[in-house]
Amino acid sequence: QFLLTNKQSIMKFTMISALLAAAAGPLAQSHTIQLHGSGTTNPSKCLWLLMSQFQDRALLPTRMTYRAVGSSTGQFEFLGRNNTTPFSYMPYNDFGAGDIPISTEDYTDLKAKNIGFVHIPFVLGAITMFHSVPGVGNGGENGGLNLSPCVLARIFKRDITVWDHEDILKLNDGLSLPYEDYPITVAHRKLGSSSTSSITAYLHKSCPTEWPVELVGKTIDWPKDTESCEGSGGMTNCIRDVPGTIGYIDAGHGHDEGLIEIE
Repeated sequence: QFLLTNKQSIMKFTMISALLAAAAGPLAQSHTIQLHGSGTTNPSKCLWLLMSQFQDRALLPTRMTYRAVGSSTGQFEFLGRNNTTPFSYMPYNDFGAGDIPISTEDYTDLKAKNIGFVHIPFVLGAITMFHSVPGVGNGGENGGLNLSPCVLARIFKRDITVWDHEDILKLNDGLSLPYEDYPITVAHRKLGSSSTSSITAYLHKSCPTEWPVELVGKTIDWPKDTESCEGSGGMTNCIRDVPGTIGYIDAGHGHDEGLIEIE
């Protein structure tokens, strides 16, 4: 997994996992060639487009699907650790996609059972932070919302809970809000998420004094007064439906949905 930072964005390679022996599985025994996968929502539109093109141009009847259910769920279904019997490793699907590598423990168990798989980097994406503060647009002549890494860390761990906090106003001269003490709503991904893993790693690397290593991972203990959002679609709704919310999502998805990016 490669991480590149640019402002509040985190560039990363998404890895796709596939069983080397998948072609021998039950899905391949049909007259129609089938390939089914699941995982992170970030590259889902890319995968759906590629699958559609493959199906349109294939000489043989072909059916391909991908369920955008999150990296952890995709990895769980790909591994199939307890699908038939404990530690049987019988996959529910043909491939999984996510930004979280297979753990050393699972790799060792699979290797001991002579089950091979590969990680293939196949797409580059960006995770960034968006907000819904009323009247604050994107950068340029209309201005934008500027937040430093340490201020972001304090917002996400709820040390800063209002948009007119003095440390935010220092970075945003003339920031106009609907009223004083305008509340900040923090939105985060539900369940295990590669986006959470990347964002928390960024916060720790950029401001370790405010975001310790204990708060880095695909799942962390978020403060109780934060909002849990499922998938990219759920995160979009969390940010858009509640004014004053801050959250993180794939940059392409966020811009397609008209969300406002933090500077």
